[in-house]
Amino acid sequence: MEFETEVKANKKLRRDLDQRLQEVKDLPPSRERAITITKLQEAIMWLGMDLKRLNEADPYPESKNPENSIIEPTADNLNL
Repeated sequence: MEFETEVKANKKLRRDLDQRLQEVKDLPPSRERAITITKLQEAIMWLGMDLKRLNEADPYPESKNPENSIIEPTADNLNL
């Protein structure tokens, strides 16, 4: 698979998973749904780590700077 195709596929999956995550969050709470929320968040995070493996540009260049107090929104506008 081409680099650009992999990046686009990961980003699309992250967006789709975030949509499902928001749907689960709109349901009445339960222990099982809380676990579902955690697992969807983990899946989104791991796809983000795969973007890192693909050397996708770091959307948070100041994130490791302890002098920076700004918390930036997710790079791909996820609601998590």
